[in-house]
Amino acid sequence: MPDPNTPAPRAGEPARITCSCPVCGAMTLPADSFDLVVCASDAGRSFYQFTCPKCSGLVTKQASERVVTGLSARGVRVTSMPLEALEAHGGPVLTMDDLLDLSLALSKSDAVAATLSATS
Repeated sequence: MPDPNTPAPRAGEPARITCSCPVCGAMTLPADSFDLVVCASDAGRSFYQFTCPKCSGLVTKQASERVVTGLSARGVRVTSMPLEALEAHGGPVLTMDDLLDLSLALSKSDAVAATLSATS
């Protein structure tokens, strides 16, 4: 978890935040290395992420209200969770076979044209 108690940077220096990669361990990164996604309707869905400079892995962790406050105060980019992420979705889950079938269908230009003309 980022340490919101990391000392404030000197004037002109970017804020640095202590964090941890599950593979590489603890490190300190500049605030612009992080993305913070906040869910206003459900604080339990807020998260932050960064790319580890050592292993290049994308690290994503849940962000409590305390972490959201600390990261945003240090200049981390804050975005809102898209409303689509909160929608209830029904039906079967897409499988790899579904995606392959779609890819094959889209590669046939006449099949795409027929589908588009049928919906017009």
